[in-house]
Amino acid sequence: MLAAVYLLTLSLAGIAAVTRLLPTAPAMVRIAGGFVAGIAVTAWITYLIALGLSSATDESLLIGIVVAIAVNIAVIAFLASRLRLGDFRLARLEIVLIGLALVFSFWLMDQRLTVEHDQPGDPVVVSANTWGDTALHTALARSFSWGENYPTEYPFYANEPIRYHFGYDFFAGALEEGGFNVPYAFNLPGALGFTAMMMLLFSIARMLFYSEGADARAPWWRNKGIWVGLIAVCVLMTNQSLEFLRWFDPSPDTPRYAYHLTFTEALKPANWWDHSGYLSIGPYYSDKIAIFNTLNVFLTQTHLIIGMALVLFVAFGLIEPLRRGRPLERNRMLLLGVTFGLSFWLNGVLYIASGVFFGSLLVIFALAGAFRHAQVQSPDRRGIAFASEFWRWSKAAAWFIVPALALAIPQAIWLNGGLHNDGSFQTHLGYLVCSSPNAGCHGVDSIGQPEMDLLSLPDWGEFVNYWLLNEGLVFPILIIAAIIGRRSDWKILAAVMAVFVFGSLFQLSRDLGGHNHKIFNLWEILAAPFIGYVFVEVWNIGRGRLGALQIPSMAATALGSAAFALVPVVFLFLVLSGLLDFMTIKNDFKTAVFGDNEPVIEWIDDNLPRDAVVLTSWGDLYTAPTLAGRGVYLGYDAWAGSAGYDVAIRQEFTRQMYGAADKGAACGLLQREEIDYVQIGNAERSSGRFTINENLFAGEFTTKGTVNDTRGNVFTYYDVAASCGG
Repeated sequence: MLAAVYLLTLSLAGIAAVTRLLPTAPAMVRIAGGFVAGIAVTAWITYLIALGLSSATDESLLIGIVVAIAVNIAVIAFLASRLRLGDFRLARLEIVLIGLALVFSFWLMDQRLTVEHDQPGDPVVVSANTWGDTALHTALARSFSWGENYPTEYPFYANEPIRYHFGYDFFAGALEEGGFNVPYAFNLPGALGFTAMMMLLFSIARMLFYSEGADARAPWWRNKGIWVGLIAVCVLMTNQSLEFLRWFDPSPDTPRYAYHLTFTEALKPANWWDHSGYLSIGPYYSDKIAIFNTLNVFLTQTHLIIGMALVLFVAFGLIEPLRRGRPLERNRMLLLGVTFGLSFWLNGVLYIASGVFFGSLLVIFALAGAFRHAQVQSPDRRGIAFASEFWRWSKAAAWFIVPALALAIPQAIWLNGGLHNDGSFQTHLGYLVCSSPNAGCHGVDSIGQPEMDLLSLPDWGEFVNYWLLNEGLVFPILIIAAIIGRRSDWKILAAVMAVFVFGSLFQLSRDLGGHNHKIFNLWEILAAPFIGYVFVEVWNIGRGRLGALQIPSMAATALGSAAFALVPVVFLFLVLSGLLDFMTIKNDFKTAVFGDNEPVIEWIDDNLPRDAVVLTSWGDLYTAPTLAGRGVYLGYDAWAGSAGYDVAIRQEFTRQMYGAADKGAACGLLQREEIDYVQIGNAERSSGRFTINENLFAGEFTTKGTVNDTRGNVFTYYDVAASCGG
C-alpha cells in the first residue's frame, strides 16, 4: 500500500538525517525526532509538488506522494552507508517504555476515531467529545484526497485563502490518497506521534537530572534521571487540576457532568470504571476548570500531537548543549532551525509559544555566559568582554533563529490572511482566567472582552484561584523546584515560566474561549521534568540533601521517614483527575462520522468537480459536500468567524440567494460569489434561517442530480453554470 510506504520512508529518512546531524543524541531522541522531522519535511515536499501540478492534472497529490517517496529513498540511500545498527541500540528499559507508550497511544487514538466492524457496513465512528473537531479535520483532509483544494481554501468558507494551520490535515489527506481510510490516516501517525512525545519528554527529563557520577553498571532504579523522566511522562498523560474533587462532591451545584455521588459511592471501583463525561468543561457552562487540561486537546487535534513532539525534539536539541556547557554546533542549530521553521503550518499558536521558550532559553544562557566571561576580566574591560561574548553567543544562535523565522514568517502571513492583525494577536491580561462567564474580572480589553484589572485585588484573587483549580499542586511544586534547583536549572525553569507569562498577557486568536490553551499545554509539558525532579529529591531527602540544599542529618532522617508516606499521596492527588479522565475516554459514546450521508457523499464524489463550491445552509458541522472534499460557501459559521472571515455578509447573501424572487437575482449573486452548485436538502428546508423559493430552483434551474440519504431525505443539486449561462 502506497500510504504505508510513504509513512515508512519518511520515518527512515528522518531518522537517518537526524542521526547524521545529531550523532550524540540518545537513540530514543533520534528515532522520535526523526519521525516528526520526517513528517514536517515530507508533507511540505508533497504539498509543493501537488500545488504546482494541480492546474495540469487531477492526480497532482498522487504525484506529490510518489516524488516525496523518491526523495526519502534517495536520502536513505545516501546516508545508509554512514549509519550502523549500533547507532540505534536501545537499553532494555527503553524498549519496555516504548512498548508501553505505543500500547497506550494506540488505545488513546482508537478511542476517539475508529471503524466499528461489529456494526452493519463497518461505519467510521468518532467519540462524542471529539465529534465537533473531527468534522473540520476530516473535511480538510478530504479536500485534498477527494477534492482539489489548490490554492488551499477553508472548506467552511470557500473562495478565500485559508486562515487555519492545515499542515497535518493535508498530510492525513495524502495518507488517505495513498490508501489508508480516515481513521488510519489520523490515528497511525497520531499514535506514533504521541509515543514520540513521551519518548522525548522522558529523554529531556533524564538528560536534565541524570545522576552524575553514577556507576554505569548500577540498576536503572538507582538512577534519579530515569525516575524524573517516568514521573514527567505520567504528568504528560494525566490532568493535574482539582477536578477530582467534584467526583467526591454530592452537591447538585457542580457542573453538568458531575455524578453527584456520595463520598462512599465515589470510592467504589465500579463507579470509577463506568465513569463518563469530563468533570471539567471550562470555559463553557460557567466552569472555571478548563477542559483544556485533559487529553481531549490531543484527541481533537492530531496536529497538536505532531507539533508538540516536534517542539520537544527541538527543545532537547537546544537544551542538551546548553545544559552541558557544549558549543552550539552549526549543523545542529541549522537542522533544528529548519525543522522548527517548517512546523508553523502544523500549529501556528504552538509555534509562537515555542518561539517564546526557545528565544528566552537562548537569551538567558547568552546573558549568563557573557556575564561569567566578563567577571574574569579586569574591571575596565568587563563591558567590552560582556558585549563580545554575547555577540559570539548570538552568532551561534542565529543559525537556529534565522532559518526558523525565514521559513515561518511567510507561512504566518499566508495563514493569517495578510499582514493585518484583525484581532489575531492582542494584549489580553489574564487570558483564560477571564474566559469563564462567571470569572468576575473587572477590566475590559480593546474589543470589549473581559480581562484582569491589575490594580484590582479581587482580580488577582481570581487569577490565583483559577490556576489553583486548574493546576492543583503544580505551582507549589515548581516553587520548591526553584528553591532547591541549581543555577543551570534556574535558567531553564525561567525560560519555561516565560511561556506561562506570555500566555497570561497575550491572546493569539479571535476567540476568547480557547486557542491560547496550546500555550499552557506547552508550559505544562515543559514544566513536567521539574515536577518529577521535586518528587525524586523529596523521596531521597533521607540521604541528607534536598536538591542543592544540605540537610542536617537528624532532620534528614525525620524528613526522610515522612517523605516515604507523603510522596505517594501527593503524587496520587497530582494525577487523580487524569485517572478519571481515562475512564471518560474509555466510556465516551460513539457517533457516526459519515452516517446517513454516505450515499450523498459518494454521489457528490462521482458527479461534482473536485474543486466545486456548493451553496448550503450554514451552521452544520457535518455536511455532505465537505465530507466529500468539496468546499461550501458558508459552513459552520462559529469556526469560520473565529478564523477571521466575514460570516455576517455570507449569511445575508445566502438568504438572498435561496429566497431570490426571480432567476436573474439568484443568478447574479450565485455567479458573483463564484458558487457552482446549490444544494436543497433537509438541512436547507428546516434550518429556519431563511426561506427557500424552491419553485424557482425546481422550475428554472438545471438539475445536476437528485440523491437520497439512508433515511430517505432528498438532496437536489442545481448546476449554476448550466442554469445561468457563462
